Amino acid sequence: MRPEFTGMLPGAIEKFEQLMTRLDGLNPKVVDAYASHGDGDDLRTWGVVCNIVCDDTQRLAEEAASLGITIQADGSLAYTNGLTIDDFKTYLVNGYLELIPEEEEV
Repeated sequence: MRPEFTGMLPGAIEKFEQLMTRLDGLNPKVVDAYASHGDGDDLRTWGVVCNIVCDDTQRLAEEAASLGITIQADGSLAYTNGLTIDDFKTYLVNGYLELIPEEEEV
């Protein structure tokens, strides 16, 4: 794992590592990750966002989309496995970006 991904969820790290591999030869570089984050309404806070640059932004966008990674309005990349910010706020999202069912009280 790249040190830039420290603090991120394993499911997101896996996707971003795949993206970096696909961009090999285009000088991909992680320029920002979990180390900078905002409040509870910022996906970066939940460990699923980073910023990656490379020599071909079009190819970056295409490869990201093919992996289910979205480019946010600020240019950062987010992998949520289809989850929303509200899902993360339930604290029921595991490290592999799956929503686990709430335990019923007995």
